[in-house]
Amino acid sequence: MKIKAAVVEQQGAPFVIKDNIELAPLHPDDVQVHMVASGICHSDEALRKGDAIIGYPIVLGHEGSGIIEKVGSNVQSLKVGDHVVLSFYACGICENCLKGVPTQCLNYAENNLSGVRPDGSSHFTENDHHIADMFDQSSFTTTTVVRERNAVKVPDDLDLRKLGPLGCGYVTGSGTVLNTLKPKPGDTIAVFGTGAVGLAAMMAGKISGCTKVIAVDIIDDRLALAKELGATDTINSRQTDDVVAAIQALTNGRGVNFCVDTTGITPVMEDSIKALC
Repeated sequence: MKIKAAVVEQQGAPFVIKDNIELAPLHPDDVQVHMVASGICHSDEALRKGDAIIGYPIVLGHEGSGIIEKVGSNVQSLKVGDHVVLSFYACGICENCLKGVPTQCLNYAENNLSGVRPDGSSHFTENDHHIADMFDQSSFTTTTVVRERNAVKVPDDLDLRKLGPLGCGYVTGSGTVLNTLKPKPGDTIAVFGTGAVGLAAMMAGKISGCTKVIAVDIIDDRLALAKELGATDTINSRQTDDVVAAIQALTNGRGVNFCVDTTGITPVMEDSIKALC
């Protein structure tokens, strides 16, 4: 079937909206999803620019939410009409998946970063020419086809327009804290950058019982939202001469037990290390 999609034709090229993209038919374990909304992640921009490369042309997007239109013959957990959030594919059968850490799936690269379907065929084509996919889904589309394990059912009464970042940003931030750092009640944490990943990390710190949850950003509106969502303290690093000293002042001179950096900016990462006790 023909769909509309945002296509990046070559490294560094802008997104181009095309309405003649051919979507692959369902495989037995696939579902077809009408996209309602999609978040935009830094990984999408990194792939567009060529900081990492799957192949071009490519349809990006991996924080999608939508409604199932069709299901393959082997699909058991989902049905037509279900509301779903899309995420990366984990095989479910490798050693790490069976240990309960699907983010470390041993088959992750093959299934998410190859740009093709499991059998080597194309998710998308234009005039019979291959277009690469991202994370086995590509949510910058009007409709996409994903495997059953890419889709997570969500309650129908939730606003799908707000749920897309659950598929990447929020699981990344919260998973970092809940599954890797594992703070205990009474610990302290600072989060540098309060976008989707940072806010999720911050809220996970609050849920874990951290007595100090310090949000660091350069935008006051973001810091105000962080405060609403549970930050005990906020620091505007653009208006603060010494962020490390400011964090230490909030923690009786000790620094924090944990830091999460979501910026990827070297001086910020260095500050996050210095702010540890």
